[in-house]
Parts: sequence; structure tokens; C-alpha cells
Amino acid sequence: MKENNYNLKKIPSVNLLLEKLSAQFPQIKPIYLKRIILFELDYVREKPQRFQLNKIDKAEFQHKLIERITEQIEILLEGTLKPVINATGVVLHTGLGRAPINPALTQKAAEIGRYTNLEIKLGNGKRGERTDHIASLLRILSGAEDGLAVNNNAAAVMLMLNTIGRRKEIILSRGEMIEIGGSFRLPEVMKISGCKLKEIGTTNKTHIKDYQQAVSKKTSAILICHTSNYEIKGFTHRPELTEIVELAHGSDLPVIFDLGSGSLEESEKFGSNPEPLVSEIVEAGVDLISFSGDKLLGGPQAGIIVGKEKWVQKCAKNHLLRALRLDKFILKMLQETLISYLYGGQVFKRLDSLNALTKNTEELKRRSELFIHTLPEQLQIQMEIVKSTGKVGSGAYPTLELPSWAVKVTPKSMRAERLGKKLRNSARPVFSYIDNEALFIDLRTVNNEEEKDLRKALIEILR
Repeated sequence: MKENNYNLKKIPSVNLLLEKLSAQFPQIKPIYLKRIILFELDYVREKPQRFQLNKIDKAEFQHKLIERITEQIEILLEGTLKPVINATGVVLHTGLGRAPINPALTQKAAEIGRYTNLEIKLGNGKRGERTDHIASLLRILSGAEDGLAVNNNAAAVMLMLNTIGRRKEIILSRGEMIEIGGSFRLPEVMKISGCKLKEIGTTNKTHIKDYQQAVSKKTSAILICHTSNYEIKGFTHRPELTEIVELAHGSDLPVIFDLGSGSLEESEKFGSNPEPLVSEIVEAGVDLISFSGDKLLGGPQAGIIVGKEKWVQKCAKNHLLRALRLDKFILKMLQETLISYLYGGQVFKRLDSLNALTKNTEELKRRSELFIHTLPEQLQIQMEIVKSTGKVGSGAYPTLELPSWAVKVTPKSMRAERLGKKLRNSARPVFSYIDNEALFIDLRTVNNEEEKDLRKALIEILR
């Protein structure tokens, strides 16, 4: 104990540190600089063993402490959220921000950074609704009567359930009780939304009679959840969507459909087995449908609701909407994303995620070969082109594999894991993947402009 007290005496005073660091960072307000110092000194006192106070003299410790705080301040000033290069081949990579947004779309969002007609109608100058900016586009693209958007699909589901089923029962098949990323479970979302879950059927089989028997005076709606992040095969059964809609409407009940990774384009274009289109769910007579903006749609994070005008407007009048609404930047990027779909086949060029999902395999091979040939010869001998498999990511099409080609790097001077770490810590961070003591770079998710930074990082590290 005495030795620990003696060691803690090596810690310099707050005023001394403040004086030295103020000279380095005159732009930072002193009160904030002082708090940074205090937080760091608290950490030192809690974990003195990490700083080896027994083995270091006072002057050296002071120098290292100032270096440590300086580094932390520089990170704070630079900001931790930064652009990275995704060379993993996973297109909708949750950790890397899901759908990449084309710079042309983000530029459109930047243009409304100052004042904009967010909630004012230009025609008459009267108060408007921010959802008006996308409602027409959603109607045209989905065929639904109305539409709005909130900050993510979980929020969209919560808003629909709270609007329709608060203090009432909502019927859901046990085979659709999904858990999405971050351990968010649908039954828990239902509970938070204020409704009571009425479970029917089994994990692998649910029949129309299960729905019929579950309907009662307490029922407010039937919920259908598309299991987009997993598949159940084999001895299974589920009723046709039209059967469920007919039953619900016969009992004067709405049908809510959580589509999850909703798509406006046929899944066959991505090489997948048929998946439900938003427009197909609308045509089946479903009353409310929700899906993500940043998955297969290819836009920013958002939760989109389309459906019958009666039910969409009920959601729009729910006070929860104010807590879940989109800000002007996301709204503008979503609007531009939806506009891209009006151009038909051009959408695959306008939206980077759809472009990555539909890249030609031979073109990827050619790009990979060209990429290697532009590197110094001593680096080329550490690389080869190999067949690879990309993924859609974010729970969309979980069993779909995207045939691809990758640059396999077998570094001579370090382990693959160390190379991967160095790439992540380069000026433009690069994320790749490691397999069997080799590092792989899949250019499917790397655009042409990013190749320059990727090449530079590899040269600096491997030389």
C-alpha cells in the first residue's frame, strides 16, 4: 500500500499538464482540456499497474503521459467516424455502414445543409409534412396508396404495432419470431410497442386454421414477418399470403407485413431464388408493409412503411412518429435513392450497392489482375488471383453466394493478421478478410477511385 502511494506521487499535477497541453492545443477551450486531463488521471489512478509506475521515473512517466493525452486529443479532433475501404466482398456490411451511398447522392444531401423547405409547402407557403417529400415516390414505386419513413425498420415495425395493436393481441406464427442484429427480438419489439403476442403454429408448420382459431375479439391484426435472415427447409408449411389476407379482411382485421430487406427489383437480378417484391406484397392486399432503406433498397438507414392510406395515415398521426422521424439529410438521400429507381435499368449504375451486387465475374477477375500488375514486382510475387465468394450481408439473402475473384496476399515479412491490422490503421483504413494464413482483397466492394488508396496502403506496408 505504501509503495502504491509512493508510486502515485509520480503523477504530475493537473495544472502542470494543463500548462503544457494548452501550448500544444491553444484552440481547445481550457475547461474541456482540463476535463480530458482529469479523465486520464482517473484512469491512471485506477490502473497504475498498466503504466509500470514501479519501474519508471517521474520525468519519463510525465513525458509518456503527455504523449498519451496528446494522441487522444488528436483522435478527438480528427473524429473517429471516417471513410474506409471495404475489400471484404460483403456488399451490405453492417459494421461498415451497410449500403454504400454514391457521392452524387451525398452531394445532393449536402446542398440542403442550410435552410430548406423541410416542412413548408413552396406553393402556398403553409406548413407541410416532411414525409410529403417521399410519399409520391413510394406510391409510384410500390403501387401502394400511401407511404412514409422513419429512422430504421425496427422503428417502422414498432410504429405499426403500436398504432394498430396497443393493448390488444397481434397474431404471429412461431416460425416468424425472428431475432435481428444486436439481439433485438421481434417478440420484445412487440412488447415494447404495447401489444400482446398471440403465438400460433410451430417453428416449421403453420396452417390457415391456426390463424382462424386464434382470431378473437381481442385481436387487432395479423403480423407476418419475412424470415429474410435465415431459411427453414424440409418438412414445412405456411399458408399463401392471399389466404391470410382474405381471412383477416373477412374478420375486419388489417395485415401487417415486416418485409425486412425489402426490394423494389427482382431478386433474380442478384442471382438469388425468387424473393417477395414490395409491389407483390402490396398487390396481395396487405394493409401495412415495412422494409429497410439501407439494405436491398441501396439507400441510407431508414424504415419505410407503405400500404393502405387509412392505415398509413393512422401511423402518421401517432405521436411516436415525432421521436422516430428522419432528419433532412437522410430524407434527401432517401428521396434521391427512390428517384434513382424511376430510371429503370440505370438504377444499377446510380446505386453503388446494386452495382456491387450485380458485378460481372469476369470483369472482377480482369480488375484484380490489373490491380496486381500496377504494383511493384517485389509485391506482385506475394499475390495471386483466386476464386472467391462474396456475400450480400446484413441478413439479406443469407444463403446466396456471389461468385467472385479476390487478390490473395501471402506476405513474406509478416503474418496475415498483422498485415490486416496495419491495413485497418492506414491513412485510409482498409478492411479485408483472413483465411488460412493469407489475406484476401475482394474488389467487388471497392470502387475505382478507392483502388488508388488501397494500392498506396499495400505498397507502404509491404515494402
